[in-house]
Amino acid sequence: MPRLTAAFRKGEVIRIVALGSSSTQGAGASSKAASYPSRLLVELQHRFPEHKFEVVNLGIGGQLARDMLARIASAVLPLDPDLVIWQTGVNDAIRGVKISEFQSTVDAGLNLMQKHGIDVVLLNHQYYPGAARLPNFPSYLRIMKAISTERKIPLLRRYEIMQHMVTSSQFSVEELLAPDKFHLNDTSYRCLGEVMADALAEELTTVASRAGLRTHVSGP
Repeated sequence: MPRLTAAFRKGEVIRIVALGSSSTQGAGASSKAASYPSRLLVELQHRFPEHKFEVVNLGIGGQLARDMLARIASAVLPLDPDLVIWQTGVNDAIRGVKISEFQSTVDAGLNLMQKHGIDVVLLNHQYYPGAARLPNFPSYLRIMKAISTERKIPLLRRYEIMQHMVTSSQFSVEELLAPDKFHLNDTSYRCLGEVMADALAEELTTVASRAGLRTHVSGP
């Protein structure tokens, strides 16, 4: 993530855009402050109190990857972010969008953002009981991992993390999901914000160490 780390080294304000659908927007949360982008901002600012972060929430419920692709030019690029966290795929899987179409759409979005020098992190699907009834759901998880590997773009594997939290009996489904058993709740949004902050903090502290920069990193 060269642009993100360059802004960090220079001490500039780091602008992050969270692009996605309802689980970026914060459906199921008790308030906007409980959404994962809001929690991410709190966690990053806590870890790096000497730096300034902005996290812009561009989540719109129900959108497909192609809807988000259209918004990259109109809503993302004008913000000139250092990093975009792109959460996508679950609505495409539910509505039966062909895997090939989904892949070409994501590639087009990544090409556009990278052409403008924007770093990108992909965020895959949430874990929820209804996923088992979708025959193409595993294919979506595999294609997002393949895109990440081929293009050397970080992927936060939310589905696998949430699945482990449930299958290891750390949490029940009811403790991680809203009453609709689909959207996240305050607990899982907080966890997602913390995990994403941890991943970004690891990258930023490594860069700071290599550059010989002094930075104060607070614990979670």
